[in-house]
Amino acid sequence: MTVRLAFLGTGTCHSTPRNPAAAALTNGEFLTLIDCGGGSYHQLSRITDPLFDRCQIDGVVLTHFHVDHVSGLADLLWGEMWKAGGPREAPLAIAGPPGLGDFVRGRLLPILGDHPLPFELRLMETNHGDSMTGSFFTARAVKLHHGERATGWLFSVGGKRLAVTGDTGMCDNLALLLSESDIAIVEWSVPGESGHPLHLAGPDIKRLAESGSLPGEVYFTHVYLPDGTSFEDQVKANRSYLGHRGKEVHFPGDLEVITIA
Repeated sequence: MTVRLAFLGTGTCHSTPRNPAAAALTNGEFLTLIDCGGGSYHQLSRITDPLFDRCQIDGVVLTHFHVDHVSGLADLLWGEMWKAGGPREAPLAIAGPPGLGDFVRGRLLPILGDHPLPFELRLMETNHGDSMTGSFFTARAVKLHHGERATGWLFSVGGKRLAVTGDTGMCDNLALLLSESDIAIVEWSVPGESGHPLHLAGPDIKRLAESGSLPGEVYFTHVYLPDGTSFEDQVKANRSYLGHRGKEVHFPGDLEVITIA
């Protein structure tokens, strides 16, 4: 089984050429979105890898409910209602932290106005340590530190373990999550030595690297850019900050595809 992941959005809530946070995980038969920032649904159609097909979307896994991680859900539901050839009929599974039901009913569905969904939403709220089974993977929820019950995920698929942090500050659970993974997608929001209680900054990343918590294959996303700084320049600064380990990590761009297994 070939499993690949596409970075649909590697940016933040700030307006840059990069879309907000989202990724797509697929085995060529089923496709699951991991977070769903603005434009995610449309980004799928821009991927040239034939393994990715938006018609195969069967689920969404959310790390938390902040706008830049969920606003693309409205596009997804609306697009599946009105797609060529008739509306979607298959159920759509959505997994996420406690409060998922309230979020969907109170914040997401009202955006659709008086248009009822023609397909079923199957919601799964997960607490710390809970596991869920997708169409081609299993995933365990890990409570992290970012408000709105932020949750990281450890996916097991094709003999590999993929950690996705979403947004988080430094915490013990983060180090444990990363230390269990073979591949990790990690936020690195804050540049330089500046600290932030709810996001990762340079000193946090260095601490994770020096403690051996980071796996051998790491992809950093969610990079906020200081005014007047290009993404390329910030990547150079971040790599330099990590010393010799900086040459080994990745800073993917939107629509980049990697093979998981």
